[in-house]
Amino acid sequence: MTLAGDTVLLAGFDFGSTTSRAMAAHARLSLNCVTGRMEFTQPELCYRSEACFTPFRDDQQLDIKAIGALLDGWLDAITPDRDSIFSGGAIVTGLAARQDNAAALTEAVETRIGAAVMATARDPMLESWLAFMGGCAELSRHHVNTGVLNLDIGGGTTNAALGMNGQVMAAGCHYIGARHFQFGSDGVTLTTLSPFGKALCDELGLSLVPGDTVSEQDIERITHWYVRALEDIAQGSRASFSSVCGALHEDCPFTPSVPSSTLLTFSGGVGEMIYAAGNGQDLPPRALYGDLGVDLARGIMASPLLSRDLHRAVPANQGRATVYGLTMHSTDISGATVFHSDKIGLPLRDLPILGTFDMQTPVSRLNNLLTIARRHPAGVCLRLASDTPPNLATIRVTGERIATALEEVRLPSELPLIILTDHNIGHTLGSYITRWGTLPVNLMVLDEVPARDARFVRIGLPHNIVFPVSFYGMS
Repeated sequence: MTLAGDTVLLAGFDFGSTTSRAMAAHARLSLNCVTGRMEFTQPELCYRSEACFTPFRDDQQLDIKAIGALLDGWLDAITPDRDSIFSGGAIVTGLAARQDNAAALTEAVETRIGAAVMATARDPMLESWLAFMGGCAELSRHHVNTGVLNLDIGGGTTNAALGMNGQVMAAGCHYIGARHFQFGSDGVTLTTLSPFGKALCDELGLSLVPGDTVSEQDIERITHWYVRALEDIAQGSRASFSSVCGALHEDCPFTPSVPSSTLLTFSGGVGEMIYAAGNGQDLPPRALYGDLGVDLARGIMASPLLSRDLHRAVPANQGRATVYGLTMHSTDISGATVFHSDKIGLPLRDLPILGTFDMQTPVSRLNNLLTIARRHPAGVCLRLASDTPPNLATIRVTGERIATALEEVRLPSELPLIILTDHNIGHTLGSYITRWGTLPVNLMVLDEVPARDARFVRIGLPHNIVFPVSFYGMS
């Protein structure tokens, strides 16, 4: 069966602190002539929603009913056949992800396209990775010997990702964003103050509560603190985060060394305003979004450090970087020589990646991993690491070793066991592990899946003979 040239439908949904977006694309399944892996190529956007305000109730919880209607409208515009979606990604970010009912939003997505979806309520490192891949992956490939640092600034968070040659090397997340201070229609009456905004007021000696009129001088002081913190992130410094207030704003520390030659880019809603202003568009009034997004954009453009590359390096997709990353980069594709038992029921969701083993791992270590696996009746995932493609003799010995461990641990025959490997050995390895079908085990071996530093995996329904594999819980 030939897969080259097959076209699949991909979709992404991003629910942020301020706005939400949807995107869909058709992409071809193609064989990479260098790596030999199946991958998505020649993406053609077939749907791109307008940004709309994320629906919140009066109590600041997410309005799940309104979000459901939003999802239905997007999906109806994307395709009349929801089962035709090969891969769907959904993520809830920033302050929206901190609401008590954020999990209900992911449930709303899963009930609509559950067979294809990778949905997560809050995964800041994944968000950083997606924003980089959606906005800067190609840019960083064009600057082969130069790192690219992307700051994805939205309503609740700034997600930093440092990459080189299309690969993310380090990431972080900070509670620096536009909507920690929200204003009424006049742009100066404070209506909502997040816990992080309150901590910053205490740090600056400002006694602000909802209902107060905030002076331009106080707004400038608040914005200055945010801009200075962004400058520290851009330099790999943690000076702004050494105080109690600063530490509170640091969700996932960003600690790499950042060379001065690193290109600096921006995405997210604030990034979109920055580049629009650079193209001669007037910044909107503060009252339009009712937050500090415009002030942050001005502060960044006024900073010699942060503005140094605004005309030199412009990322793709900008405000839509995360949703584009979700659509095009949230899912990998397995190889075509997958092994799976008849009992594997797909889709499989939220499988913990318990650990990694290699071709030399002894039976005792495999026993330890499989003993832990017994505590997860919904299924588990293990990664088989190998620097070079193994020969048939090595595959046979490794398969026999795993089979021995399965017998000794007595793994329940109904428990799904997923093994991921980046080499084209899936069917052969699975055959040796099951002793050519005589060992009762609910096994799936997915091959040619690139390694990702993640904690959970989801596996969707197949397209012909390849499977979508999504990772989240990025480290």
